[in-house]
Amino acid sequence: MTSTDPLETLRRRAYRAALEDGVADVVIGLFTLIFGVATQRRGFLALAVVYMITCKSAWRFVHRDFVSRRVGYAEFPENPPAVQLVWTLAAGVISLCVVAVVTLSKGRVWNLARWPDWLPMLAGLVLAAGFLHPAARSGLVRYYAYVVAAIAGSVFFWLFPLGPSINPSDRLTLFLFSVSGLIIGTGVAAIIRFARAHPVLTLEARDGR
Repeated sequence: MTSTDPLETLRRRAYRAALEDGVADVVIGLFTLIFGVATQRRGFLALAVVYMITCKSAWRFVHRDFVSRRVGYAEFPENPPAVQLVWTLAAGVISLCVVAVVTLSKGRVWNLARWPDWLPMLAGLVLAAGFLHPAARSGLVRYYAYVVAAIAGSVFFWLFPLGPSINPSDRLTLFLFSVSGLIIGTGVAAIIRFARAHPVLTLEARDGR
């Protein structure tokens, strides 16, 4: 159904322009990486919570010192990584809740060898849903690529025979590491491209000098 809001096109363009710098990708990628480590070391769950709380301040710092001084900068209509961070957190929390229920029913809680093999698929579907939101709002191809990568990667780490040395918990960890590596790498490439396409704004000298 076509939107009747005359400003919808402008909002979509602003959202797309605001996400083009790649900073959101790096923020989300780092958060995914921290959660991947947390699947093996529970102490990192606290770090993930701290990261999410301080992320907004870090975001403003980066945009003030890097993005806002450049030609063609578009102010964010909202806090763009918030939705993706919530979905990333949801992917981890839902997966770990399933782990707690399954492992508790089989004995010791958090027994790495008792994790379900299909957990990467569960996490991947939640992540894909989170990436689909900015993809639909901005139309950026790389976010659609994240959706595909999340689903394809989750299926791979669920079904591929990785050998007896890999615990079921390692499947989820390796999936999150792979997704975070893709997002961070793509985000860095987007930042480099943005910096080249949008040079630093030089103010005209006062009084014509």
